Amino acid sequence: PVLPRLREAFAAEFGFGEADGLGIVGESPLAWELREHVAFVAARAAHVLVLGPSGAGKEIVAQAIHALSKRGKKPMVSRSAVTIPEGIADAELFGNVKNYPNSGMPERLGIVGEADKGTLFLDEITEISTSLQAHLLRLLDAGEYHRLGESRARRADLRVIGATNRDESALKHDLRARLTFRVDVPGLGERREDIPLLAHHLLRGI
Repeated sequence: PVLPRLREAFAAEFGFGEADGLGIVGESPLAWELREHVAFVAARAAHVLVLGPSGAGKEIVAQAIHALSKRGKKPMVSRSAVTIPEGIADAELFGNVKNYPNSGMPERLGIVGEADKGTLFLDEITEISTSLQAHLLRLLDAGEYHRLGESRARRADLRVIGATNRDESALKHDLRARLTFRVDVPGLGERREDIPLLAHHLLRGI
C-alpha cells in the first residue's frame, strides 16, 4: 500500500527508472525509502536538516519537501551559505532600511522577507558563522527578526530547510536542536543499482 501512495505523492505515473514528478531518480530500496521519508517530513511543519555527501541530490530533496508541503504553492527561496558575504550577512538574511548600514544602500527585504509564507532553503548551512547562527534562533523559534536599522521586530511565517555535506555537529547545538527533522540522502556508493538509471536520465537531458 505504500508504493501507490508514494507514486501519487510524487506526481503519479512515471516510468521505471525515470525521474518522478519532483525530480528524484532511482528504483533501489534506498531511493524509495528516501521518497517515503520526504513525504513524511513534508507533511509536518517543523524545520528540517538535509544531510548527505556532495552530489547526492540534497537540493532536489529540499525542493521535494517544499513542493509536497502545505507551502508548496508559495515561494521557496534558496541560498548557499558560502555565497553570503561575511560583512553584510545580516543584511543579506534579514534586510535593511534605506541608507543603513552604509549611505547609498537601497532598502532590501532580505531573503527571510522574500521567503515569507514559503520556505527558506539554506544550502551548506554549516558554513554560516556562529554569530549568525545565533541570530537565526529567534527566527526559527517564533519567526521574529529585525531588519538592520529598524527598531521594531518583524515576523515571517516560513519553514527553514538546511543542508550540509558535513557532520551536523558543525552547527551550534541550539541551532541544531531547532532543525527538528533529519533527512539522510544516500550517496551513489550506497545505491549503485541506481547509477545506470541516473546516467540514462542525464544523457536524455543532454
